[in-house]
Amino acid sequence: MKKYIKSIILTAVSISLLTGCQTELDTFNENPNDPITTTPTLLLAAMEVSTFSTHTSGLIRTASIFDQHLAGTSVGQLGEIHRYILTEQDVNNEWNTIYGTTLISGHILSRDFAAGYPYYNGIGQILTAINLGYATDAWGDVPYDEAFRAEQGNKAPRYNTQEEIYQRLQTTLDEAIVNLKKPASSNISVPGNDDYIFKGNIAKWIKIAYVLKARYALRLTQVDTNAAQKALDYITASGISSNADDANTFFTEQANELNQWYAFDNSRANYLKTGAYFVNSLKNSNDPRLTFSIALNNPEDENETPTYIGNEPDDIETLSSSYIGSAYASANSAVGMVTYAEAKFIEAEAKFRLGQNAQPALEEAVAASVLKVTGTAATPAFLATAATTVTLANIIQQKYLALFLTMEPYNDYRRTGFPALVPNQSSNTKTIPVRFPTPSDERNYNPNATVVSNVTTNLWWDK
Repeated sequence: MKKYIKSIILTAVSISLLTGCQTELDTFNENPNDPITTTPTLLLAAMEVSTFSTHTSGLIRTASIFDQHLAGTSVGQLGEIHRYILTEQDVNNEWNTIYGTTLISGHILSRDFAAGYPYYNGIGQILTAINLGYATDAWGDVPYDEAFRAEQGNKAPRYNTQEEIYQRLQTTLDEAIVNLKKPASSNISVPGNDDYIFKGNIAKWIKIAYVLKARYALRLTQVDTNAAQKALDYITASGISSNADDANTFFTEQANELNQWYAFDNSRANYLKTGAYFVNSLKNSNDPRLTFSIALNNPEDENETPTYIGNEPDDIETLSSSYIGSAYASANSAVGMVTYAEAKFIEAEAKFRLGQNAQPALEEAVAASVLKVTGTAATPAFLATAATTVTLANIIQQKYLALFLTMEPYNDYRRTGFPALVPNQSSNTKTIPVRFPTPSDERNYNPNATVVSNVTTNLWWDK
């Protein structure tokens, strides 16, 4: 088992191409004649690094193509995804990163180190909730209660329903908050630089836990009549107050620590472009984030002036259009995973649904995003244009523009129908997929898997 744990950690580093971040691993001495031991710091590092990988690679690429932030081209396999062809084989890597690295590391952290390391365990529970949320929002029913019992002989875990998973998300976050509110003296040691996100700032982790509780509460607006009030209560409890409280990915300019959007374009040029709907929405509103979110294109005619242009839903052939901009795809760009802007959008939607004044929260959400992306405060004129119209459609539209390269816009599209995207009419289905297919590894090796191959089959929370 101890050798297996070490394998998990090394796999996390390998998958994410972030080996340079793992200073603890660099100094970990292994005697081949002695059993390997793991520590909370190694497990936390593995969880964070693999979460960065998941948040900036295949899962988010696919979701962002479906919601038209991004566009795949015929140069590589992403052109098929742009045509809504997503196979069981295409999603094995994403599944295996979440389950084979992140969630099992969290399971071991909670199982073996809960008593003496409540802070490490609490952070691990928050990372578990983030990644279990990714899994259920992509695949619906997924294994959890029995997912990590292979050593007990259960190699075919039953799947929890998505409704059960959403209950587990909330209880896991509740347990995390309890752990993180314990006194520091209850810990044998506490996180520090081994926590790449907050450097051991426990107060910020508590805020993130409450924002996640609000995220998952609001997701259930179609199946829980109290979803909006719950979400608002959690945001109020969070105390999140600025972009300084954001949970971001961590990358540097070192060769093995590069931002994955940057690295992807360097290794697979022209596989991926930005989507016309997203680019045009920024251009048409004179959005100050345009030049930071979108890169200038490479015109085929050298006499043409470079501009900002995305591919239309049915276009997989144009290669001269724009890629992701410097705010998200420079070598060391940090990408938000759970942010103050998201919290304010959740507050705005919840208040709107409850018949309360949502305009201040909407304006604060847009302002937070503009400041984060551009480094400069939004002008009053821009905020007035973006946030004066307080409708569900505009709240979700503004959130769509702000939460670029996260999974939330895809989730919101499925949940609300906004933005009103036009599907790729050159696709076989002519319908934007609303789920990922069950991975082929699960179909082939887990007889208890809930297998769904049709990507137009709605999830439980998507009525």
